[in-house]
Amino acid sequence: MSRFFLLPGTVRFASSPERIETVLGSCVSVSLRDPRTAAAALCHCVLPEAPPRTRTRERFRFCDTAVEAMLEWFADRNVPAARLEVKLFGGAEVLPGGSRPSGASVGALNAQCAITVLASFGLAPQARETGGATGRYLVFDTATGGVWIRQLSKEHTA
Repeated sequence: MSRFFLLPGTVRFASSPERIETVLGSCVSVSLRDPRTAAAALCHCVLPEAPPRTRTRERFRFCDTAVEAMLEWFADRNVPAARLEVKLFGGAEVLPGGSRPSGASVGALNAQCAITVLASFGLAPQARETGGATGRYLVFDTATGGVWIRQLSKEHTA
């Protein structure tokens, strides 16, 4: 089975079995998978909402536009959203001073945005691991839909 490392602000669409890996801090990943065909997608979103007139190639940086684009990809393949397995990961509070004026961290805002966009399509994550204070190493097996998470440790230097 081939392996693919997903960089921040990108998405990977898979029509054949593959292991997609990424490292998440405050970023979030949403995995979508059709259990009938094993077609799958994983995004690595950096920020919650795209500003107006975001370029097409930058839409995967943002939770709102990345999730919409992923769902469009499945719709183009006649896969109804209701049939998808949905999982959400990441959104840790790892950035120093990462809180916004609202008090929410970038990670929390990313996770909440992904949940809101999924809900607007009638979807909710069947599995979710978000928040916390450390990053995560994620492996998504598109053949089975399995996701493995390893917490990353914080290192302190004096």
